[in-house]
Amino acid sequence: MKVSLPSFLLCCLCCLAPYANAFSLSSPRLHVNNARVGNTPTTRLYYDIQREPSNENVWNVLATTERWISEMLNSPDETPLSRKEVSYVCEAATDTAMVLANVFRKLKEARQMGEAHGEEQEELQAQQEGPSSPSSIRQTQVLVIPSNVDMKDWAVFDNLIAAVNQARRSARDYVTDVSLDRLDLLQEEEEDNKEWVVSVNCAHLHPEFGKKTPEQELKELQLEEDVEIDLNLQEYKEKRLVARRSPFPSIVVEVRAMPPPVFTPPPPKEEPRAEESLEEEQAESTMVDPDSDFVQALEMLFSKSSLNEDKSKDASFYDSIGSHLEELTTVTPLSMAQTWISQHDDLFDVTSCAFTTSDTPHVDEAYEFLFTNLAMQSTQFLSESPEQGEAQKRQYLVLHNFCPSSATSTEKFLREADNIIRTLPSLRDKVKIECLHPEHVQEDKRCPIPVFVLQWTD
Repeated sequence: MKVSLPSFLLCCLCCLAPYANAFSLSSPRLHVNNARVGNTPTTRLYYDIQREPSNENVWNVLATTERWISEMLNSPDETPLSRKEVSYVCEAATDTAMVLANVFRKLKEARQMGEAHGEEQEELQAQQEGPSSPSSIRQTQVLVIPSNVDMKDWAVFDNLIAAVNQARRSARDYVTDVSLDRLDLLQEEEEDNKEWVVSVNCAHLHPEFGKKTPEQELKELQLEEDVEIDLNLQEYKEKRLVARRSPFPSIVVEVRAMPPPVFTPPPPKEEPRAEESLEEEQAESTMVDPDSDFVQALEMLFSKSSLNEDKSKDASFYDSIGSHLEELTTVTPLSMAQTWISQHDDLFDVTSCAFTTSDTPHVDEAYEFLFTNLAMQSTQFLSESPEQGEAQKRQYLVLHNFCPSSATSTEKFLREADNIIRTLPSLRDKVKIECLHPEHVQEDKRCPIPVFVLQWTD
């Protein structure tokens, strides 16, 4: 039987007509509605429908996570996730250090987004005439980590996120160039220098969220022996744990930027005017305005030629003007650090050491830089195949703009980074970290440039 092409296309359109409402053009995501069976209501799903999504398929991982979050937030009155903007990112890296570096990268990008929004709103408010209220921003990003082995262990994942949040809280006390510039702006008390309130929160979800070890369960049973059990409270706690048991290990990063608070200044107080003292009157009476002859003498004094009359006539012209020129140097912070380390570090070896540099003054970006370099070395150092070559066993991270005036802040940063590394089973006994600083307590570690050293152990 022969069928013409127009007739075939018309039949296809008629067959697809009942499903025309299943696709939404208002969102970049693909929405698929299940067919209605009897009186069963339809369910909105995202990306794709898979009975058993595979961990290797990124789209299936994101679809499963979004479906689970939609069910947690679903209500009959509003569309899921309509309260705030949510985006999903799948972290497919298997190296733990690289996953951790990408987590700090997401935190850095969230901070930069909030700061950029504040600057844009300030510019728009300056261009508009009349009073206007700036708009705030609140966005959420879900980072799904399905492939990393360490993250699948609930105890390791929970300790890691706790160490990351503790490091972020400790960073508030660091003396960085950013904090010093902010302090200068506050001291100036200029109305144009308004700083927006930018907050970045980091939480975690896991399939085994809240799972307790046998020791923890035994300890709770011992405490509950003499305490009356509240069934409603136990049910509430169980629902709260279930609400954070996602299909895959995930990290939720939320950024919120709000305009600076407006404080009403107190009314000015009228201070009694003090009578002028006799000494001030005498000082004013003795002051004499400089005449034109005095001003001309000063001008002649400061406009003298750079040639020195006391010198011999054979003096070079370039020698005479050289004292008025600024000297330029080609010495970089990296070369200064390399020169000092080669002379004072006993473990330095040209064949097994590497140098990397960064000019970041921010703490989150410094963590990203540290764990990115750690990941580059761990992929080679922890590899079982000798064909990939040997990794650099000692690496120097030169951060010349990070806490250059506070050795205490670098020590705190070092301590928090070491605590994060100790939570990772694959790295806790493999690498050690130390720091060099111009103001270090130990004289043998007073490098002219702040440097962090990663030392791999055999």
